Amino acid sequence: MNLKKNNVRGIFVDLQKTFDCVNHNILLNKLSFYRITGGFLQLIKTYLQDRYQRVVLNNNYFISISDWGEITQGDPQVSILGPLLFLLYINDLPHSINKNNKIAYLLMIQV
Repeated sequence: MNLKKNNVRGIFVDLQKTFDCVNHNILLNKLSFYRITGGFLQLIKTYLQDRYQRVVLNNNYFISISDWGEITQGDPQVSILGPLLFLLYINDLPHSINKNNKIAYLLMIQV
């Protein structure tokens, strides 16, 4: 039996916080690249853009409120579209890996 010695490599990624790292502009460009256009693309733009948040700290001694800040990254929490949009966002990941290296990757998504 002829057994070749091959290197095995793996990338293990904990995607627990990755939804917070999705850049809206890059995602919208990728959706256009995948020929998602028209009303659906406009719906996703409306869904992602013009969102704001602030932090309110309230304890027994004082209340502190931050200024409003625009959200330019991340999926809205408890989103049904979130996993689908994230998969479209990382869909080109295998193409960005050097084709001369054989790399196996495993994405561990906690739902």
